[in-house]
Amino acid sequence: MAISVKLKASPRAKSGSAAATKLRKSGQVPAIVYGHKQDNAQVSVCAEELDRAIRIQHARVLDLEINGKAETVLIREVQWDYLGKQMIHVDFERKDRSELVRVSVPVELRNAPKTTGGGVLDQPFHTLHVECPLGDIPEAIRVDITNLTLGNPIHVKDLTLPEKVKVLETPEAVVVQLKLPGIEPVATATPTEPGTGPEVIKKEKKADDEEAGDAKK
Repeated sequence: MAISVKLKASPRAKSGSAAATKLRKSGQVPAIVYGHKQDNAQVSVCAEELDRAIRIQHARVLDLEINGKAETVLIREVQWDYLGKQMIHVDFERKDRSELVRVSVPVELRNAPKTTGGGVLDQPFHTLHVECPLGDIPEAIRVDITNLTLGNPIHVKDLTLPEKVKVLETPEAVVVQLKLPGIEPVATATPTEPGTGPEVIKKEKKADDEEAGDAKK
């Protein structure tokens, strides 16, 4: 289940690269809150606290407090500098906890095969696209590979999923397998439904216009 972290956000009156640079130097990250047919809110959040929420607590959902009012938001996009160290801008999308969302979730392999038969481990999918209520986003989809054998891959349809979680990749897609060296890996399959692109949690900033998200509604 998604971990929800409480975080305070401060409204910001000024936009533009100069104001954003000043915020970052003070330890803040410029952000936008949008969605639910409400006005966009320009805010800033503590970079250290948000970094801890993302990297250590693996949070996808926040209880964001703005002017004393809490809003449930999904971390929809985080833009980083070219070194991947400093956050440049963050997009938060307003959501209800019962609302269905589509996000990407990491695949976590557990244990090791009892026997490999000379095969090597091949994992075509390191993340999967899922649909589930906001409050039920799993930290990871865990796959026990203890009984994995050569010639018997684990497909999407074989996964044991948390309640209310639906994987959007085709059921026949191979998630992990044992493959003989020199054999081409199975091509990864795309989601079976349109509009299931992955949630972008890390995105390199290619321009100094962190207000690009301001057009979102």
